[in-house]
Amino acid sequence: MSSLRDQLLKAGLVTKEQVKKSETTSKRTATRKPQQKLSKKKFTKNKPKKEPSDLEQFYRERATAENKERQQAKKAKEAAARLKKERNIKISKIINENTLNIDNANERYNFVIGTAVKYVYVTPEQLEKLAKGELALSFLKGKCRVISLETAQKIREIDPKRLLIQQDPI
Repeated sequence: MSSLRDQLLKAGLVTKEQVKKSETTSKRTATRKPQQKLSKKKFTKNKPKKEPSDLEQFYRERATAENKERQQAKKAKEAAARLKKERNIKISKIINENTLNIDNANERYNFVIGTAVKYVYVTPEQLEKLAKGELALSFLKGKCRVISLETAQKIREIDPKRLLIQQDPI
């Protein structure tokens, strides 16, 4: 079975140059589909855009302003959380370095927070100093810590709202 090209050559319908030319052209151009008619969508893209109305402009500006406000509030909240975390880390470090708790203390010191009565075990010397207001109490990870007045003052400088329990000096 001979190819269509050979048959056309034998019949004299094409020349050898035409056959060579057809061989050199790419298959892509030979099989290319005829151009499709332009759809209506393409025409609408080329149309000039109409200017937004005043109401549309207002809504767009308001949405932009609200978005900026939300982003600023989010940044402020993240900054406040980061600052609080840094303060808590500093306070934890200060309390851990300066805690005066003694494991085998046997005197119970009672104190009131709100309506609840709490207690901590201290030595007799610490009990006397707590009563005179020479020592203070602070909380770290749910546990009560005995600290000096200098340590309590450092904590107040870092975070004035931090819960510190101290008797008024006599």
